[in-house]
Amino acid sequence: MTVVEWDPRLETGIDVIDAQHRRLFEAINDLADSFKSGQALEKSRDSLAFLAQYSVEHFQTEERFMRSMNYPDLASHRVEHVRLVSKLQTLQVKQDKGYLVTADVAMFVADWLSHHIQEADMGYVRFTKAIGKR
Repeated sequence: MTVVEWDPRLETGIDVIDAQHRRLFEAINDLADSFKSGQALEKSRDSLAFLAQYSVEHFQTEERFMRSMNYPDLASHRVEHVRLVSKLQTLQVKQDKGYLVTADVAMFVADWLSHHIQEADMGYVRFTKAIGKR
């Protein structure tokens, strides 16, 4: 099940970040696909765990980049990252306690990520272009 497709308009022009964004989109679709299998609970648990961990890795990459550019909105950008990671980790805990995670979670993360890239991430892209560092 494809809940989100990569759109070239989401490209930041920063190769490592664009590759990670694409991988996050794949992970979201993997989570959505996990609900179709006969072993949905196990597969969705693995998919959600990967998505949560990979989000942390990606956000660390972005934050290092923003620090290196002295991006003035790093703190508020980081708050958005922390909120999503916290939400994903909370869902993992609930899932471990028997809470049924559904495809709605994949839809939520897809929507969140698309908006985050279009709004917050493009802010640091504009900033780096304005200071001539990219």
